[in-house]
Amino acid sequence: MTIPFHPMLVHFPIALLFASVLFDLASAALTRDSLREAAQWLLGLGLLGGIVAAIAGGQAEGAAEKAGVAEALIETHETLAYVTLGIMAVLLLYRLLLRNRFSTRALVAYFMVAAIGLVAISATGHTGGNLVYEHGAGVQTATHVPVKG
Repeated sequence: MTIPFHPMLVHFPIALLFASVLFDLASAALTRDSLREAAQWLLGLGLLGGIVAAIAGGQAEGAAEKAGVAEALIETHETLAYVTLGIMAVLLLYRLLLRNRFSTRALVAYFMVAAIGLVAISATGHTGGNLVYEHGAGVQTATHVPVKG
């Protein structure tokens, strides 16, 4: 039996990436550089965690297929995860190119892409939850053991 790392890891990047955008919103509203710096760290750590979670998800794919989950559903979740990671990587690169200093126009563009990224994270999480709760991916079924009595 292998340890299911994907469900243990996946919640961290979700929380970190959402928190990154919230810190950016707070930074823009309060004009606090420390919040903007924290947002960049959260984004980087969330992206790194997302990569690790995606690798673990790839390793869990076989177990989901063995459980009878349609490959198309698994591929949809996987594709959404890669799209999400791509969007977040673009955001991090954008920040690094701008040295974490945003003009008003750059900040608006950043938030527009970030909003798309949050929708992508939500869609990825929804499809992942659907795989587990609707299709039983990664769920161990109990075996009936008759009791002698």
